[in-house]
Amino acid sequence: MKSVEASGKDLTEAIANGIAQLRVRKQEVVHEVLSQTEEETTVKVSVKEARDHLHELTSFILASCGFKPNISITKDDKGLYLNIKTKRTDAILIGKKGETLWALQYLISRLMKRFHPNLKILVDVGGYRMRRNNFLRKKAEAIARIVLQTGREMALDPLTKKEQQIVGAKLSEIKGVKVYTIGKGVSKNVIIAPSDESE
Repeated sequence: MKSVEASGKDLTEAIANGIAQLRVRKQEVVHEVLSQTEEETTVKVSVKEARDHLHELTSFILASCGFKPNISITKDDKGLYLNIKTKRTDAILIGKKGETLWALQYLISRLMKRFHPNLKILVDVGGYRMRRNNFLRKKAEAIARIVLQTGREMALDPLTKKEQQIVGAKLSEIKGVKVYTIGKGVSKNVIIAPSDESE
């Protein structure tokens, strides 16, 4: 938790000076009075704990864009899982093929890393990532079974780099198939093919 000491003629000015040093909003910090006289007040201003900071930052970003989100944050051995729910606008936050969600993930992660550099965050909207990842694993497994039966290569729809990793991890559990990609950028396709060992 990053902290600074700051002084001012009163508590309000001291806190404002600390916030200016940290370059954050008032809602992102907590403060502790270190000393106070009639002429000067000194405070310790600290960025909030990671979970509280993440909640505050995400709420501010989404509210600034006109959303009224319900945000839940859970912790596991990988880091913090942030799930955003809205009444009728989840699809907007997810975007086409999850593009808006990936952008939100990037933005929130970058902003949080200023003060919590080792923190890993997974941003989700309405459980979309979980559903999508489970769907990809099941689809990859089903196509792998067909490839093993027919001996012919089959292509998956274009996937993001992260989705390719998820598919690759699942297929590494299945003997007799291999994965490679063709094309570039968004037109890159994932191909599931019989491996040399199965021929």
